[in-house]
Amino acid sequence: MEPAILEVRCFVRQAVVTLSSSRDSAEVTRTLRSVKQYLGGAGGAEPGGQREEFVNAHYARFLQVLTSNLTADWLQLLPIDQEDELFDGFFLDGLAHQSYLILLDTITMASPSFRQERCLEILERFLREGRMGQLIWEVSQDHDSVQLASLRDTLLNKIVSLPDHMANKLERSNRATFYPQSYYPLLGREMLSVLERICERLKGGTDCSVSFVSQLLGKICIQGHSDVVLQVMVPQLTVLTQSDCIWQRISWRLVENVPERWMESVVSGLVRSAAGPEVLSRLLGSIVLKNKKAEFVLTHKLLLLQYHHKTSVLQSLLGYLAGEKSRGDLLMQVLKKLLETWGNSSAVRHTPVEQQLYISKAIVISLAQLTDSHIQQHKAELLPLMMTGMESHLDSNLPRVRQLGMVIAESLSARVNPGEHRLTFQYVEDDETTELRSLSSPRPLSSWASPPQQHRDGGSQTDASQKSAETGHPAQTTRDTESESELDRCLTP
Repeated sequence: MEPAILEVRCFVRQAVVTLSSSRDSAEVTRTLRSVKQYLGGAGGAEPGGQREEFVNAHYARFLQVLTSNLTADWLQLLPIDQEDELFDGFFLDGLAHQSYLILLDTITMASPSFRQERCLEILERFLREGRMGQLIWEVSQDHDSVQLASLRDTLLNKIVSLPDHMANKLERSNRATFYPQSYYPLLGREMLSVLERICERLKGGTDCSVSFVSQLLGKICIQGHSDVVLQVMVPQLTVLTQSDCIWQRISWRLVENVPERWMESVVSGLVRSAAGPEVLSRLLGSIVLKNKKAEFVLTHKLLLLQYHHKTSVLQSLLGYLAGEKSRGDLLMQVLKKLLETWGNSSAVRHTPVEQQLYISKAIVISLAQLTDSHIQQHKAELLPLMMTGMESHLDSNLPRVRQLGMVIAESLSARVNPGEHRLTFQYVEDDETTELRSLSSPRPLSSWASPPQQHRDGGSQTDASQKSAETGHPAQTTRDTESESELDRCLTP
């Protein structure tokens, strides 16, 4: 064993004994100050090897000693003006993932006491001062570390479930910092900060992984907090991906690396949050062609099994499917599936009219996204579906259903038979039919709301994207001429 390493072990062992037994203020202060050097505090003069030994082998145990000794009487041994440096600093300056776990375990295992109260104060500072972002970065940066691999699932659960832990333990004494409406937006901002650091590394030519951020996002979304987190992340990703190919690859890989069991929640949340098909395409990339679960959600579940989404969500989703030639073929398959459901006589009789209206909107929007040549190419398949659906609707006893059938049949006929043989019906115009007819034209990209043009503390990434949007010239990005495959190699799984 190297003498320097042995020296650290002996020193830490003696420091633990001193802190656990001594009641001499000067001795306790001197011991803490000496140990603090291994974290870079109080001059930070210790050699790198000794700091590494302390951080990797002794840091967690030392924090446990500090929390076990934490009483009002013991803390009074420290000078009041140095308490922040000599006690709080150990939790805020070292490995964030270890200090987070020890703080959380101390809080949840302790009964109401000075120890619990003091650890709560430090945990609040931990969140305020961006240490959660540092925690996520540590795990992301050392994704191949065997030690962190064993802790990854534990950290994932404890990060995402912090509001639940605090609510169960503190009950009426819970603090606003730990409420879901405060915590999850903060977590979204911290994930963005980690993605910014990953982007900087990639532009510097260093490999990075977004897998832990993907896992966090998936876990948050599956637990029902997708909207509140994505309301923070999506507007900023919209800006950052606008003219930066590396940010686009980061966003695509962020979604691709979401575990399969959480993919539906993430993809659905992004579809609801994205402002238009062009933005959705920048965020999702070609995930619909790469992942079967994402394909099922985007081409089936959101269209045929759910019907509560806004019309704008349908326009965004179907516009995304039509955005590229490779996805345009998929949109035709979706249209045929929609028409089969729309024309099914059993479905017409037994599904709610609201669901039939939802499917009708999806049909009209799909027709608006497809080119004339594409529709004429599939005319032989679309005509029978149109006739079957029209007959099923006109046989209905409900005037509203019959009118839906007439409007959709007219829209279909106008695209399939653009000449004089198109179908026309007599019906009374109302708000519903007016809206349906208005959807027959693609929604202009300019009609989608622009995202806010600020990001965190006015970082350079957003400034570049904002300048690009204002001038109409792409922001200059490092390595923007390199191939996608090279970027993918840097974005390690």
